[in-house]
Amino acid sequence: MSVQSLRQRTDPKARSGGPRVDYHCHISIAEYSDPENPTLVSVTVEEFLADLDEGGIDVAIVLSDDRTSPVQVAAFVEKAPDRFIGFGHVNPVEEGSDEEVLRQREELGLFGLKLYPTSEGYRVDDERAYGVYEAAASIGMPVMFHHAGMPSPGDLLKHSDPALIDEVAASFPELKIVLAHLGYPRVDETLYVARKHRNVWCDISWPYGDVNHSSYLYMLWRDLLTATNLGVMNKLVFGTDYPGVRQRPYLDMLMSVNRYAVHEELRISEASLMAMVDVNVKPLLPPELL
Repeated sequence: MSVQSLRQRTDPKARSGGPRVDYHCHISIAEYSDPENPTLVSVTVEEFLADLDEGGIDVAIVLSDDRTSPVQVAAFVEKAPDRFIGFGHVNPVEEGSDEEVLRQREELGLFGLKLYPTSEGYRVDDERAYGVYEAAASIGMPVMFHHAGMPSPGDLLKHSDPALIDEVAASFPELKIVLAHLGYPRVDETLYVARKHRNVWCDISWPYGDVNHSSYLYMLWRDLLTATNLGVMNKLVFGTDYPGVRQRPYLDMLMSVNRYAVHEELRISEASLMAMVDVNVKPLLPPELL
């Protein structure tokens, strides 16, 4: 299915899902095509909206991070509240972070939370973080974990171990957990955690971002085939890591994955691919959008 077909389905009368969502976006991002020389990519509201329109995407999740504070995200989202949903950020092992989660929802209007255990250097199963998980679960706040390796030597892989998420998901079954980047490079283990726990989803942002290189398309097909075999395609949601990756080329790549299916039985169903953009994400959105 092409992006043109996707756009045709953005007509509310023609679609069965909810809004088309990019569940992983930033206002600015460090781009690591050359790990030794990362570059900072930033966008304005106008550029952001133009890219969403080009890709046929209705709504974007805008994440806080070490470059963009929750206050800045809230101000950005306010400029187009019908198109943007803001996520805050805390370091959950710091004292008072549970109260800060509630404040970011109540005072800033931020719907979700983004956590960065790899870059901030903590285990997600550290009991000091449990107050944040309890606070988020109490208000239905989705919590997205940066759940992938980083090229910086000090960002240790042990902090993105799927076994740690397994512990958190089991301890907080009402907490809505989103694992960013499919847990790359531990994709298979991450998908298995999603299979075990009804409260765990994964986004497909970033690992396949060099859309001009065919090997990334192959990697995406391979990982989606694993997700199909594990029965968790319905737990995957579309995300790009925008503005490092733009919506239209990433959607084009997603809908082209069957190029590598050498047999009909190895094809990923187009319905399950399309569902990543709208249907699967429904439990992770504000109720008023559905």
